[in-house]
Amino acid sequence: MKKRLFGTLLAAALVVTQVVSVFAAGSKTTQATPAGESVGKYEMTEGTAENFSEVKEQAVLDEILAVNNGTATLESIAEQAEAIKDELTGKVLVTKFFDLVPINGGVKTEDGKYKVTFTVPNLTEVLQDVKVLHYSTQRAVWEVITPDNVNYSTKEITAQFEDLSPVAVIAKNTGAGTATDSTTGTSPKTGVASDWILYAGASVVLLGAAVVVLGRNRKRA
Repeated sequence: MKKRLFGTLLAAALVVTQVVSVFAAGSKTTQATPAGESVGKYEMTEGTAENFSEVKEQAVLDEILAVNNGTATLESIAEQAEAIKDELTGKVLVTKFFDLVPINGGVKTEDGKYKVTFTVPNLTEVLQDVKVLHYSTQRAVWEVITPDNVNYSTKEITAQFEDLSPVAVIAKNTGAGTATDSTTGTSPKTGVASDWILYAGASVVLLGAAVVVLGRNRKRA
């Protein structure tokens, strides 16, 4: 019976450890995922130099990567794009820049635009005036897109794009500790880290219990 209990605890600990590994890997991906009819129609991947290879302007690419790394801010992008400077003023990053790619043509509107619905885990009502910041690799311009819909209860955003690639969600933060601070470039909290900690803690507890059972068995042997 005791050996069976030990085996069960050890197996559970190994399972939780594997889940922790998955969450740790997931934290390196995007802070947005396709939702609704966009599932299977779009791919959202981490904003890296490799994934943003279609950005031919080196200065733009460097700025995007610097923002993602926390060494640059939205204000620095505004310096490159005077046309959207007012739209960026007072805004914070809700997500880092991610690469948005259509699968089999994506979902198109009647006028040929890409229609994308995606989930943003840390979207809350303290984030107002939600917009989508986009760099068009085809037109070589920065633009700020007003979403068709922002659903706080489902944490989903729907927006239309003329073309795709580097995308980030921005908003005015009327609360505290919810989105990225645009003055520091700190990464937004998406809940992944807290989940990871919970799973890690559970793993430690289960492993500790397994060690205790094993120790008692050895003493009585």
